[in-house]
Amino acid sequence: MWLDALYSAFEYLLRIIPHTVLGIFIMEWLVEMGVVGRLGFVTAPFMRFAHLREELGVSFLASFGSPTAGNSMVAQMYNKGIIGKRETIIASLINSFPSTIVILRNLLPVLIILLGTTGLIYLGVVVFVGLLRTVITLVAGRFLLKPKEACKVECYSQKGSGFRAGFRNAARASARPLKRIIITMTVVSIVVFQLIDVGFFDTISAYLNSSFIAKYIPADGLPIIAGWFASNIAAYTIAGNLLTTGMLSSKEIVITLLVGRILSSIVRMRSSLPFYVGIFKSDLGVPIMLISLLMQDGIMLVVTVLLVVLW
Repeated sequence: MWLDALYSAFEYLLRIIPHTVLGIFIMEWLVEMGVVGRLGFVTAPFMRFAHLREELGVSFLASFGSPTAGNSMVAQMYNKGIIGKRETIIASLINSFPSTIVILRNLLPVLIILLGTTGLIYLGVVVFVGLLRTVITLVAGRFLLKPKEACKVECYSQKGSGFRAGFRNAARASARPLKRIIITMTVVSIVVFQLIDVGFFDTISAYLNSSFIAKYIPADGLPIIAGWFASNIAAYTIAGNLLTTGMLSSKEIVITLLVGRILSSIVRMRSSLPFYVGIFKSDLGVPIMLISLLMQDGIMLVVTVLLVVLW
């Protein structure tokens, strides 16, 4: 019922909003204190190569702590007119690699417990795909963007505010974007969970799950594919059982998990859509999400095919 979907939406928001508020505030505070800015020189060569503003390297570093905070910094630069749409999209795509690391960092213990060495191989492939996507994005930026003026040394040696002043400034700086992000996330989450309740995503998932995939993966691996459409933990648990019983080899487990990850990307849109639209609004959030998804799945598909042929 729609009330259950509404409850699920608010349950989701209660989990994500506190982390969003805390992440954005902490990053604003670190910026005010001058901590993050002094680390900008680490990413400066990569930003220069991609013809991005060197200041965007700070958002890349911030994404390792909070993907929301990192992308919010990019969105703020866009809203202030400092960067254009094309540079915003490329910067956000680059920030997706730290986001991948953050997510997989939390899954590492689960993968090791359930799959052992096979889990580490799978994890390595996913990280490699994310890294390759970032490299491709950097190269695309070099061709699509005009060179920027190099940031002077002062950019990385700026003196930060005092403790109390930094706290107040960070609270003021984060209040406005947080208000817009939370309102948008709330609206989009309610819509998405209502679509889930009426079976929109289930219909698409069932169609994909019963299509051509049975021709390319072992029949015993189909439960893993089905598990992906419920949750990644479900897929890993099923894979662990099949590996333990010897029904599938390590290679077959890795290949099946990768195929399931590709096919279930439509399901992951449930959380990606509120995230990107909440930060960048619909005019930029939807294109960024779709480009990121297509790049991720396209590269992963190529890597999966190569593993099938060469492994």
